[in-house]
Amino acid sequence: MLALTLSATGDPCSKVVAGDAAGNYIIPGVLGDVVYRSGRSLDAYAPPGEPRPAAVIIHGSQGNKRAHVTQLFEPLARAGSAWFSVDYSTTDDVEEAIHFIRCPGRFNITSEMVLIGEDTGGAIALKVAAAGGLAGVVTFGLRFDSENSLSGPGSQWMPLSSVRSGGERQPRASGLELERPSDPPVLMFHGAKDVEASPAQAAALCRTIPNCVFHLVPGAIHQFENWRPDQWEWKEDLTAWLRRDRRGLWKDIAYARPDGRELLMDACIPEGRGPFAAVIVVHGGGWEAGDKVTYVSPVFEPVARAGMVWFSINYRLTPYVHVPEQLEDVRTAIRYVRAHAERFHVDPDRIALLGESASGHLVVQVASEPCAGCEVRAVASFYGVYDFNGWPQGDEWQRAALKRMFGDWTRETLARYSPLDRATRNLPQMLLIQGTKDELCKGTTEYAARLKEVGARAELVLLEGAPHGMENWEGHSEWTFYKQKLVDWLSSVFGSR
Repeated sequence: MLALTLSATGDPCSKVVAGDAAGNYIIPGVLGDVVYRSGRSLDAYAPPGEPRPAAVIIHGSQGNKRAHVTQLFEPLARAGSAWFSVDYSTTDDVEEAIHFIRCPGRFNITSEMVLIGEDTGGAIALKVAAAGGLAGVVTFGLRFDSENSLSGPGSQWMPLSSVRSGGERQPRASGLELERPSDPPVLMFHGAKDVEASPAQAAALCRTIPNCVFHLVPGAIHQFENWRPDQWEWKEDLTAWLRRDRRGLWKDIAYARPDGRELLMDACIPEGRGPFAAVIVVHGGGWEAGDKVTYVSPVFEPVARAGMVWFSINYRLTPYVHVPEQLEDVRTAIRYVRAHAERFHVDPDRIALLGESASGHLVVQVASEPCAGCEVRAVASFYGVYDFNGWPQGDEWQRAALKRMFGDWTRETLARYSPLDRATRNLPQMLLIQGTKDELCKGTTEYAARLKEVGARAELVLLEGAPHGMENWEGHSEWTFYKQKLVDWLSSVFGSR
């Protein structure tokens, strides 16, 4: 026998029972085949913890709740949304599903709900949203047919406010009295080479909706599940749109997809008005190991507490690529942050790079080679490598490392990628932090001397007795003072807006 709760209107809310205990075999924690009306079911992802905003997914003229829309499942979960993918035959089914989902206490969700539709499902989403009570609509490859057209044959498509005033049926009471915006925001994605649904017509409709943003995806065809990785920026755009102005930690942002492989970054955005200064953190690992949460994690908290945005990035590693590609990844990350400064509440004129060990080399090298769109105000480098010129006379490890890093290198290659040889007075402000019990200490002091010689603005901080790696400095108050030094230096460099 099902346990029952009561909605605000006195209607019973039956306890959710999954028809398929295994979920949907795509995302862990999904309740599969939850019956919302006779013969109709939905898949539900509403995990425990803080209640999440809800997204209702409406498939198009083909497929079902697990076909043609699966590309949405992970981005929605990543964006912090609960989601519900619905099987239906009519618009009335969709409205019934919304009523079922919203019944108080049934799912772990907030009152905020958006509809996401692909193909003809997008038209149904717009039609249902016209009655109000929703936080927004997202469409992919929007297409209309005679069953769900928003207007009569031969007439112009109407904005949502016009549809609402034209007498469309209001959705049934949900048990929650929601504020009904006059025009919920709409986000449209459409392939530029869509021959099944005209991108020009969809764009024209978007222009009639007051709060509509239209994204034309270059080279993309109709069904978004067939879009290529180089056309997947919609995932980040959708996530940002769903997050709206939520602050705090934002995981796994794809800032680039070279050769179809996602390069991810994490971001931490403080509360407050902004725009904020930002630090792009690049992990070390000998150019061949590590990721965005290894080696560099000790700097996350002090930078965040100082009221700055931080981004910690992955980049491609050797031997799969060489150092020039790694440098390009760092530049791409800078350009991405600058291009989306408003999204992340960042002041693009107050960005710093921070690297350690191998990435100490990378961030300083990037700063040593000015490039359009990847300018930074400052660089903090921890125990970096600044000179390769002496390495060929070293041991076998050095020779093997150079082969891995540069391929068939020459002496010109080593000079080209040695920051010591590229020091000028025009470099961004530099902070060098170095432990004295680290074998890289001599190279750091030599680089600091070169910076002073050329008149660059630089400061050297030595941690007496400290070994290599800031992770090894944790728990040692005689070394961890560097955290306050770092944020004080950044604050001084950035100044006020």
